[in-house]
Amino acid sequence: MISLFFDRMNYMTAIFVGRFQPFHKGHLAAIKWILKKEKKIFIFLGSTQESFTKENPFSFKERERMIKKTLVRQKIKNFKIYGIRNLPSDKSWAKNILKRAKLKPEDAVVFTRNSWTKKCFLAIEVKVKPHPMFAKGISATKIRRKLAEGKKWENLVPRTTLQFLREIKGEKRIKDLFYAD
Repeated sequence: MISLFFDRMNYMTAIFVGRFQPFHKGHLAAIKWILKKEKKIFIFLGSTQESFTKENPFSFKERERMIKKTLVRQKIKNFKIYGIRNLPSDKSWAKNILKRAKLKPEDAVVFTRNSWTKKCFLAIEVKVKPHPMFAKGISATKIRRKLAEGKKWENLVPRTTLQFLREIKGEKRIKDLFYAD
Protein backbone atom coordinates (compact mmCIF):
# COMPACT_ATOMS: atom_id res chain seq x y z
CA MET A 1 0.00 0.00 0.00
CA ILE A 2 2.80 2.42 0.83
CA SER A 3 4.58 1.87 -2.51
CA LEU A 4 1.32 2.61 -4.37
CA PHE A 5 1.07 5.89 -2.46
CA PHE A 6 4.61 6.88 -3.43
CA ASP A 7 4.05 5.86 -7.07
CA ARG A 8 1.09 8.22 -7.24
CA MET A 9 3.07 11.03 -5.66
CA ASN A 10 5.79 10.78 -8.32
CA TYR A 11 3.39 10.38 -11.22
CA MET A 12 3.38 13.22 -13.73
CA THR A 13 1.67 13.48 -17.07
CA ALA A 14 3.94 14.69 -19.83
CA ILE A 15 2.64 17.35 -22.20
CA PHE A 16 4.21 17.75 -25.64
CA VAL A 17 2.94 20.60 -27.81
CA GLY A 18 3.59 21.18 -31.49
CA ARG A 19 1.98 21.87 -34.83
CA PHE A 20 3.41 18.69 -36.39
CA GLN A 21 3.06 19.99 -39.98
CA PRO A 22 4.11 17.19 -40.71
CA PHE A 23 5.03 14.76 -37.93
CA HIS A 24 8.70 13.83 -38.41
CA LYS A 25 11.39 11.55 -37.00
CA GLY A 26 12.54 14.18 -34.49
CA HIS A 27 9.02 14.36 -33.03
CA LEU A 28 8.87 10.57 -32.78
CA ALA A 29 12.26 10.36 -31.06
CA ALA A 30 11.24 13.07 -28.57
CA ILE A 31 8.02 11.21 -27.70
CA LYS A 32 9.92 7.96 -27.15
CA TRP A 33 12.47 9.76 -24.96
CA ILE A 34 9.75 11.50 -22.93
CA LEU A 35 7.98 8.18 -22.33
CA LYS A 36 11.17 6.83 -20.77
CA LYS A 37 10.81 9.62 -18.18
CA GLU A 38 7.03 9.69 -17.65
CA LYS A 39 4.28 7.06 -17.80
CA LYS A 40 1.88 8.92 -20.06
CA ILE A 41 2.05 11.66 -22.68
CA PHE A 42 -0.62 14.11 -23.83
CA ILE A 43 0.22 15.40 -27.28
CA PHE A 44 -1.33 18.77 -28.13
CA LEU A 45 -1.64 19.73 -31.78
CA GLY A 46 -1.50 23.50 -31.94
CA SER A 47 -3.09 26.03 -34.28
CA THR A 48 -6.15 23.87 -34.93
CA GLN A 49 -8.02 26.90 -36.29
CA GLU A 50 -5.70 26.88 -39.32
CA SER A 51 -5.39 24.35 -42.11
CA PHE A 52 -4.70 24.30 -45.84
CA THR A 53 -2.22 27.19 -45.52
CA LYS A 54 1.48 27.29 -46.39
CA GLU A 55 2.49 27.09 -42.69
CA ASN A 56 -0.35 24.75 -41.65
CA PRO A 57 -1.18 22.56 -44.64
CA PHE A 58 -2.82 19.75 -42.68
CA SER A 59 -6.02 19.78 -40.63
CA PHE A 60 -6.24 18.70 -37.02
CA LYS A 61 -7.87 15.39 -38.03
CA GLU A 62 -5.13 14.69 -40.58
CA ARG A 63 -2.36 15.40 -38.09
CA GLU A 64 -4.11 13.34 -35.44
CA ARG A 65 -4.37 10.35 -37.80
CA MET A 66 -0.76 10.81 -38.98
CA ILE A 67 0.56 10.73 -35.41
CA LYS A 68 -1.79 8.03 -34.14
CA LYS A 69 -0.87 5.67 -37.00
CA THR A 70 2.83 6.17 -36.33
CA LEU A 71 2.61 5.70 -32.57
CA VAL A 72 0.42 2.60 -32.86
CA ARG A 73 2.86 1.15 -35.42
CA GLN A 74 5.64 1.81 -32.88
CA LYS A 75 3.57 -0.04 -30.23
CA ILE A 76 3.19 3.11 -28.15
CA LYS A 77 -0.12 3.03 -26.28
CA ASN A 78 0.11 5.45 -23.36
CA PHE A 79 -0.77 8.65 -25.22
CA LYS A 80 -3.72 10.92 -25.90
CA ILE A 81 -3.96 13.51 -28.64
CA TYR A 82 -5.77 16.82 -28.25
CA GLY A 83 -6.20 19.86 -30.42
CA ILE A 84 -5.64 23.40 -29.20
CA ARG A 85 -6.52 26.68 -30.85
CA ASN A 86 -4.34 29.75 -30.66
CA LEU A 87 -5.58 32.21 -28.05
CA PRO A 88 -4.73 35.91 -27.63
CA SER A 89 -3.27 35.44 -24.13
CA ASP A 90 -0.24 33.23 -23.45
CA LYS A 91 -1.52 32.35 -19.98
CA SER A 92 -5.02 31.50 -21.22
CA TRP A 93 -3.50 29.27 -23.92
CA ALA A 94 -1.46 27.30 -21.36
CA LYS A 95 -4.37 27.16 -18.89
CA ASN A 96 -6.63 25.90 -21.67
CA ILE A 97 -4.22 23.03 -22.35
CA LEU A 98 -4.32 21.99 -18.69
CA LYS A 99 -8.11 22.30 -18.68
CA ARG A 100 -8.47 20.13 -21.80
CA ALA A 101 -6.15 17.52 -20.26
CA LYS A 102 -7.98 17.75 -16.91
CA LEU A 103 -4.67 18.32 -15.13
CA LYS A 104 -3.60 20.55 -12.28
CA PRO A 105 -0.31 22.44 -12.71
CA GLU A 106 1.39 20.23 -10.13
CA ASP A 107 0.41 17.03 -12.01
CA ALA A 108 1.94 18.01 -15.36
CA VAL A 109 5.37 18.46 -16.85
CA VAL A 110 5.80 20.10 -20.24
CA PHE A 111 8.63 18.91 -22.46
CA THR A 112 9.69 21.50 -25.00
CA ARG A 113 12.62 23.19 -26.69
CA ASN A 114 10.42 26.13 -27.71
CA SER A 115 11.09 29.27 -25.65
CA TRP A 116 7.58 30.68 -26.13
CA THR A 117 5.92 27.43 -24.96
CA LYS A 118 8.28 27.36 -21.98
CA LYS A 119 7.39 30.96 -21.06
CA CYS A 120 3.63 30.25 -21.28
CA PHE A 121 3.76 27.28 -18.92
CA LEU A 122 6.21 28.78 -16.45
CA ALA A 123 3.82 31.75 -16.17
CA ILE A 124 1.17 29.40 -14.74
CA GLU A 125 3.69 27.51 -12.60
CA VAL A 126 3.86 24.27 -14.60
CA LYS A 127 7.16 22.40 -14.55
CA VAL A 128 8.97 22.64 -17.91
CA LYS A 129 11.85 20.44 -19.03
CA PRO A 130 13.78 20.44 -22.28
CA HIS A 131 14.08 17.27 -24.31
CA PRO A 132 17.24 16.59 -26.30
CA MET A 133 17.46 17.77 -29.89
CA PHE A 134 16.77 14.72 -31.98
CA ALA A 135 17.49 14.35 -35.69
CA LYS A 136 19.43 17.60 -35.92
CA GLY A 137 18.46 19.78 -38.81
CA ILE A 138 14.98 18.31 -39.20
CA SER A 139 12.09 20.71 -38.91
CA ALA A 140 8.61 20.56 -40.34
CA THR A 141 9.27 23.91 -42.04
CA LYS A 142 12.30 22.46 -43.85
CA ILE A 143 10.32 19.36 -44.80
CA ARG A 144 7.51 21.46 -46.28
CA ARG A 145 10.07 23.51 -48.23
CA LYS A 146 11.77 20.36 -49.56
CA LEU A 147 8.38 18.96 -50.54
CA ALA A 148 7.48 22.15 -52.39
CA GLU A 149 10.83 22.27 -54.20
CA GLY A 150 10.73 18.61 -55.19
CA LYS A 151 13.80 17.78 -53.09
CA LYS A 152 14.40 14.58 -51.12
CA TRP A 153 12.37 14.60 -47.89
CA GLU A 154 11.06 11.06 -47.51
CA ASN A 155 13.85 9.97 -45.13
CA LEU A 156 12.92 12.72 -42.62
CA VAL A 157 9.53 11.29 -41.64
CA PRO A 158 8.47 7.91 -40.23
CA ARG A 159 7.27 5.42 -42.84
CA THR A 160 3.66 5.70 -41.62
CA THR A 161 3.75 9.48 -42.04
CA LEU A 162 5.15 9.08 -45.54
CA GLN A 163 2.40 6.60 -46.46
CA PHE A 164 -0.28 8.85 -44.96
CA LEU A 165 0.98 11.95 -46.80
CA ARG A 166 0.92 10.01 -50.04
CA GLU A 167 -2.64 8.80 -49.35
CA ILE A 168 -3.93 12.33 -48.86
CA LYS A 169 -1.79 13.77 -51.69
CA GLY A 170 0.07 15.94 -49.18
CA GLU A 171 2.99 16.62 -51.52
CA LYS A 172 0.69 18.09 -54.18
CA ARG A 173 -1.17 20.13 -51.56
CA ILE A 174 2.05 21.66 -50.26
CA LYS A 175 3.33 22.44 -53.76
CA ASP A 176 -0.01 24.07 -54.61
CA LEU A 177 0.08 26.15 -51.41
CA PHE A 178 3.68 27.26 -51.93
CA TYR A 179 3.13 28.30 -55.52
CA ALA A 180 -0.37 29.78 -55.12
CA ASP A 181 1.05 33.27 -54.51
